[in-house]
Amino acid sequence: MHTPHPTATSMPRRPLVPGPVIALAWLLFSGFMVLLVFAQNLSAGTPTHWGETLGGRLLHGMLWGLLTPVVFALATRFDLTEHRRRLANLLVHAAASYGLTLVYRLAYAGLMALFGALPGGFSLGTVIVNANTWVPIYWMLLCMAYAVQYRERFRQGQVQAAQLETQLVQAQLQALKMQLQPHFLFNSLNAASALMGTDVKAARRMLAQLSQFLRLVLEGSDTQEVTLAQELHLTRLYLEIEQTRFPDRLAVAYHIAPGTEAAILPGLLLQPVVENAVRHGLAPQAGVGQLAISARQQADRLIVQVQDNGRGTTDTAVRGIGLRNLESRLATRYGTDYAVHVETAPGQGYCLQVSLPFQAAGSAPLAA
Repeated sequence: MHTPHPTATSMPRRPLVPGPVIALAWLLFSGFMVLLVFAQNLSAGTPTHWGETLGGRLLHGMLWGLLTPVVFALATRFDLTEHRRRLANLLVHAAASYGLTLVYRLAYAGLMALFGALPGGFSLGTVIVNANTWVPIYWMLLCMAYAVQYRERFRQGQVQAAQLETQLVQAQLQALKMQLQPHFLFNSLNAASALMGTDVKAARRMLAQLSQFLRLVLEGSDTQEVTLAQELHLTRLYLEIEQTRFPDRLAVAYHIAPGTEAAILPGLLLQPVVENAVRHGLAPQAGVGQLAISARQQADRLIVQVQDNGRGTTDTAVRGIGLRNLESRLATRYGTDYAVHVETAPGQGYCLQVSLPFQAAGSAPLAA
């Protein structure tokens, strides 16, 4: 069962810049141009024709104020930051820059001629020939649109980083809480103490594993993402401690496809899932508990799966604290670009499968 999440298309997209802000910006620009023309005429001793100067500059700002949202929408729809379609999008913007500029000049010249403020009257040929003079305004607005986009992405990245850091700390605290419970720590130490009389090397190995496990959890406090190999190392340490305590009750199988160990995933993602399977799925039942951990690449996805042969349950929709935390972290990091699939039935164990975008260490980062 895939966890339901709102799709990106179902969420209303905010405009890059609100309409009132665009209107105010063009109004201020028009006022500045009026003052500039007045100052130039004053210094040259030329009288200022206020009807043409004031009306023309205000009309100029009004028309471009109406066209600015169109330019911003085209900037989002035909994104020049996309490498795969950059040339095609560039051609679209080249055509749109002349087309919108021609619309602006036709509207401007027509309205100015209508009010008798256009010297020489309206000439379609003159408008078409001189339209390209105003094309740079389109490209200026396009650059402004991408500047606003980059600012918004940077702000969202900062918010996302803060959320990830908070969730990582929560996951670490949860892991420490689970691992440092008296029954786990005392049972591990008691098992090591008992082994001292029969197998000193095994006891020392267990203490070393416990020490290394706790050290890795603590040292990962500043790391939001790790490789699958690092996460598997932490998971193996935990499982080796459990196997030392219960040598005949826990069998672990790893099925890690070549090339997947370099994949990036959120830190402390896999180990809590494995621990939950051991404590709640395998420990309560008699006989040998079997745990299988697998990872593979499927197209551009990383598929990680944890499966046990424990008791299972009748309800695949049940979400414990650990699984809810897992899904919350995935949603913060990947938005809707992930999936969590659960299969379980009484007496048939529990299978959890997580699908993430595949990104190898050292490759280009994922888009925000």
